[in-house]
Order: sequence, then C-alpha cells, then structure tokens
Amino acid sequence: MSTIRSDHERAMAMAEMAFMARLQGQGDEAYELFRQALEFELAAIKAAEEAGRDEPTYSVLQRSAATLALDCNDTRGAERIVTKALSQEPPAEIAEELRDLLEKVNFRRHLELKGITLEEDELQMNLAGQGVGYGVVRSVEFLNRVENTSRAIFRIVERRRNRPFREKGRLASGVKEDYELFVSVPRAASFSVTLKLGRPTAQQRLPGILDTASIVDEFMDLMDLANQNKMEAIKERIPDPAYFRNFVALAKKVAPDGDAVQQVGFTAVRSGRQRLVQVTRPAPDFRLPPPDDQPVTSEPVIVKGFLRYADATHGASGKIKIVEEGKGGTHKVKVPEGMMSDIVRPMWDSLVTIKGRRKGSTIILEDIQEE
Repeated sequence: MSTIRSDHERAMAMAEMAFMARLQGQGDEAYELFRQALEFELAAIKAAEEAGRDEPTYSVLQRSAATLALDCNDTRGAERIVTKALSQEPPAEIAEELRDLLEKVNFRRHLELKGITLEEDELQMNLAGQGVGYGVVRSVEFLNRVENTSRAIFRIVERRRNRPFREKGRLASGVKEDYELFVSVPRAASFSVTLKLGRPTAQQRLPGILDTASIVDEFMDLMDLANQNKMEAIKERIPDPAYFRNFVALAKKVAPDGDAVQQVGFTAVRSGRQRLVQVTRPAPDFRLPPPDDQPVTSEPVIVKGFLRYADATHGASGKIKIVEEGKGGTHKVKVPEGMMSDIVRPMWDSLVTIKGRRKGSTIILEDIQEE
C-alpha cells in the first residue's frame, strides 16, 4: 500500500506542476511533467493490481490515469484505461465519473485531426452534444458560436494594438485590412470547421502587424482559463475592465448550453504537436464580472421582456429599455462598458431575460440571455 500511495502522491505533485507550467505558457515542460505523472500513476495501478485491486482505490487510480493520459494528448491510452476500468465493475459513483470521462475521450477523438493539416494561424472548432448529428447541427448553434469566436479574436487584435475599447461603430478599416477570418466548409463527425485568421492577399509584414499565430494562441489560452473558471488569471491577461468583461461575455456565448451542445472544442497545432482546448463548462455557470459602480447592497432584479431600445451614446456605458412580456411595464437598464456592441445590441427586438441590481429607477445590468 505504501508503494501505491507514494506513486500516486508523486503523480499528483507532478500534475500540479504541469498545470502551473501550462498556465505560464511553458507547453513543452507541461507535457513532460504530465507524461511523468502518468508513468507514476500507472505504476500505482500496477501495484494495486498486485495487491488485489482494493476498491475504490483501484478505480480512482484508473480514473486519474485516464485524465492524465488526456493531458498528454494520448487519447487512445485514455480510452484503454477507461474501458478497462468500466469492465471491472467499479463502485457506482466512480463508474458514472468514468462514463463522463469516456464521453470526453470520444469527443477528443472527434477533435483529433484526421487528414487535415492546420497552419499556424488556424484553429479547428468542433461541436458535440445531443443536438449535433453526423455533419448536422441547428444553424443557430453553429453560426452564433462562429460569430462570437470571430468577435473575441478581433477584440484580441484591437486590445493588443492598444486601441480603446470600441463600444459602437464597425471594426476599424486598418484592422479589417490587416486581418480577416475565413471559415472552411463544415465537416462531418461531431461537426467541425476550420477558422483561419489571415490576410486575403499576400503582403509584406508591416510594423505594428501582429503575428496571427500569437493571436490564435491567446484565444486558446483565454478559452482554457475561462473553462477552468480562472477569472483572476484572465484579468491578469486582460487588465482593461471593458475588454475583460467583453471577453468573459463572449466566452459565455461560445460555451456549450449543456443540452443541445455539450462540448465545444478548439484545436491548434504548434511545433508539430496538437493543442486541444475542450470547453465543457456550460454557459449558465459563467458569471460575468460586475460593473465597478454596481450597488452590491441592493436586491437582485430579474426581468423578462423585449429589448426595444439600445443607445450607446452615454459615455463608457449604454442604456437599453426592456418592455415586460404581457405586462407592458418598461424598465431602464444601464449596460456596463464592454457589453453593448457585441452582447446586447445583437439581441435587439428579441425576448430576453436580464439580471441586475436596481439603482434608483435604473437597473444595472449583470447578465442578459436571449430566450
């Protein structure tokens, strides 16, 4: 038992170091640490088998090893570990966790590139869930996520070019001329497309032109952090409050709803190695950062109605009006900076549910969802 425990503890310690290395952008070091952690966990499993497969220890070790295999991008190895664990009658609670892990393994197989070559400025987006068939998905599920992924990427470009947050108006012509997002023909399986960030015509790299691969990398980093609910880490990467709030709101719109779409995956290739980000955290679990002037002592307000008015002319914030469904009551709502253009205005004339806190006769918006 001491060998089992010591090997498992060493595996967990290395996994923790690997996570830290990944957050710091040290991809190769993280991969090597995950690989070593997996070796220790497999050694612990072997020792447990020799000791008689005591439960629940044995199944817990296998669950851990399968997770580490996914961290090493060894999808086939993770599949073997999970299926073996399920075949040996694990305790009911752990069996359910293993089945959830097997779903992640199967989704990872869909994310893997089969006969597809990605360039440095490309990423593959993949949808999976009950509402996704073989090459078929409701158009709104797909188009909205492509559109909001595009918005998030262009906001990264604007922020890294030190532009003030654009709450109204179109994307600056200088940005549009230097960058453009292309989308491939959708592929079958769990429905996937390739998004390419590049310039439509060949041109020399001019001063101030950002490397498109680094923009894709930053998007992948931020989506990974959002999926892990590491809001403070995102804030360190995006210190500007408007850009920070905007990214979290867009990430929420890209995230799965937990029903029709249960997973949204992104794949990129760096130095010949695949990088995968699986967004499994459902959109309802994303909490938008409150505005700085939010009256935290007031009671929360939830209103369902039609968005009939949207005005972004009030300085850093905008104002909207919600007409309650079936009642006709009108509510004035203040929209924090970072949410009007990309989040609120596209819902014009739609039935929405808003959440916020009242300040006098105005509701300070915290969240808005289209019904």
